[in-house]
Amino acid sequence: MTIEYLTQNWALAIASVLGTAVLLFVIYRALQDSARGRLQEMVRQLRRREMDDKAARKAADKALAKLERLQARADSVKPRHAQVAREDLEEAREIQKLVDDQLLIARHNVRTLILEEYAPKRHAAMRKKYLGEST
Repeated sequence: MTIEYLTQNWALAIASVLGTAVLLFVIYRALQDSARGRLQEMVRQLRRREMDDKAARKAADKALAKLERLQARADSVKPRHAQVAREDLEEAREIQKLVDDQLLIARHNVRTLILEEYAPKRHAAMRKKYLGEST
């Protein structure tokens, strides 16, 4: 391509750039809306929920350990510190319960998509791969 050709056909060059961008966007959306694309997104969300669940369990265990330490030294600890530790444990357990529910929902969504979009002979292998379930 020469400079002279571009100056004479500038609209064609701009249209080809825009057309390429639109084509790439359409391909991206088609892949994202396919069964495989939806499954990959749901699996990513499941993995995030599993990480959140692990963090919530760790926080609850930490709060429980702190409360137990404070109760072991109950005679030298201010009562309000023990009360705060109890409230922290209660809050951590509530958060853990919410995260557990979100994890169950994410697992259910993946399982439902597998059942609806894929052939029955692949269900067991896919559940094992993505959900860690055994038959």
